[in-house]
Formats: sequence, C-alpha cells, structure tokens
Amino acid sequence: MNTDSISPAPSAADGRAEAAARPAAEKPYRKGYRLPPELRGDIAAAHRTRPVLTVACALTDAVTALATAAVCAWLLTAAHPLLSVPAALVGCLFIARQLRALENLTHEASHYNWARHHRGWNDVLGWLFSGLPTGGRLSAYRESHLRHHGRFGTSEDPDRRRYAELDLEALRRTSPRAFVSSVAVRITRYQIGWLREVKTDLLATAGVLLWSVLCAALPTALLAGPGAGVLAGVLWLASAFVVLPVLRLVAESDEHVYSDCDTVFDATITNVGLVQRVLIHPHADGYHTVHHLWPGIPHHSLRRVHTTLMAQDPDYARRIRMRRRLLENPRAVSSSS
Repeated sequence: MNTDSISPAPSAADGRAEAAARPAAEKPYRKGYRLPPELRGDIAAAHRTRPVLTVACALTDAVTALATAAVCAWLLTAAHPLLSVPAALVGCLFIARQLRALENLTHEASHYNWARHHRGWNDVLGWLFSGLPTGGRLSAYRESHLRHHGRFGTSEDPDRRRYAELDLEALRRTSPRAFVSSVAVRITRYQIGWLREVKTDLLATAGVLLWSVLCAALPTALLAGPGAGVLAGVLWLASAFVVLPVLRLVAESDEHVYSDCDTVFDATITNVGLVQRVLIHPHADGYHTVHHLWPGIPHHSLRRVHTTLMAQDPDYARRIRMRRRLLENPRAVSSSS
C-alpha cells in the first residue's frame, strides 16, 4: 500500500467541514526517502524469506530460555542463596530477552516474513513457535501493527498514541538512574495499554500458563525434583509478566521520534549500540529505519541492507537517525562529531 496517497475520507457536508479542519498530522507521514535505482535489485533480493532459518531462530530462543529456567531453578534448590539468587535474577533477564526475541519473530510473522508465498504456513509457524510461548495473538497483533505502518503518524497509529499517552519521547536518558526512574513510572500504564491494544485474552494467557507448566516446570521436575519444577515455572512467569514488559517498553521508546519531523524516514530511529543489539532489539529489530522503508524484508536481511545503504547511498548515510548507546538521544549521522 502506498501510504503517501492515504487521506481521511469525508462522509457528507459535516464530514467535509470536519476534514477541512483536521490537522495536517492526520495524513500519514510520507516516506521521505528515495532509493537509488542501482540498488533496487539488492532490495528486491533482500525480501526473500527463509522459513527454516526463522524456525531455527525461534527454537534456539525457546530452548535456551527453557534451559536457563531449569538451571536457575536447580541452583535455587541446591546452591547457597548468595550464588543462586543473583543467578536467578540474571536468568530471568535472559529468559525475558529470549521472549522478546520471540515477540520480534511474531512481528515478523505479522508481515508474512516467515514464509511469504505460503501465508497459511507463515501464520501456523509464527503462532506455534513464537506466539504461543509469549501469549501473542497473531491476528490481533497484525491488525494493530499494520495500522502503525499504514497510518503512521496519525491519531490512528497505535504506537503514536502510546507515545503521546506515556510521553515516551521524554524518557530521561541523562543517567542510568534517571532512565530507570522514567521507565518505572510508566511501566504499569504501558503494559495495560499494550494488552488492550493486542487484545490479549484469557485464552492467550492460558497458553502462556500451559507453556510454563508443560515446557518449563514439568521437564525440570522430572530432572531435578518437584521443588525445582515449581521454581522453573515461577521463573518463567516472572520473566514473561514482570521483566519482559520492561524490555518491550524500552524497545518501543527507542524506535521513533514523532514530534520534530513529518516523514517516516526522519521519524524512525535505528539503534545500533551493543546493549540494544544484544538485549533490547534481538533479531535485528534495531534496524528499524530499513524495516519501515521495506516492511517485507525479513529479520535476517535487515542489517545487511542497512550496511549496503550506509556504504552506497550518501543520502541515507547522511540523514539516518541513529542511537549508538541506550542513554543517548538519536541524531543524524551528519550531525555527529
């Protein structure tokens, strides 16, 4: 869909008057970037999906998270608290990171980036390997997320609404303490709004609970005893419902700055710092500018496309807004020292 051509549709005389009075921001942002013709072949090739690779990524994320839950649960029952408790806290962070990676693969499925030419399999694989363990309903997420792309920057853009409601652009990145405080005062409202937006229901929540019992608690109980099994389930649920929302909020707050520009290119931020790439934006989610320019490019090609554009398109390299550290305001490369 060419979002540059979308505009609000008046319904009658009153509708025409209302449309005339509607602010310009109600029109979706124009793309604001033109690809050099000589790179069109590279971009077309980058749209190729690789289902086996994406399934392997999802399995790796899930298995390593489950193994971490089991090991941390065993430590809590068998080791001294001075060792086991810190290990469990770090383990919860790692499990949440893997769940965030799975959420990003649900995002991939919403764009049919698992298997573009087999959309039924795309949705089955995306739900089974990434949606089920994270409680994501693919159909609801797709409806919300495609509005974010198609109505970018308008009041119908769910991401912009969350940015406005939570004032995400005002997160204080002047120090770790200020940043943590800014996140803490927003996290409850953020999670409530997120669950409402993606229409998480009792069935999806039951899926997460069932996953924690069958895949985390039961295998651990068989290997290390019932006490460790219960702890593995608790660690999994704490990671999913306490730590994961924090990572998701930080990730979402990284992605856009709506207030000072009116194009998709200028309003989208690429996050390339080590912490972002490893912890906050797994599966190349940090290369968000490329994603918004071409949502059909799958995760395994985003970094390569970004690198190609940085090397071969001076306009992209000069204008792209990037954040190289978590505690940093985004800036165009041309403004960097």
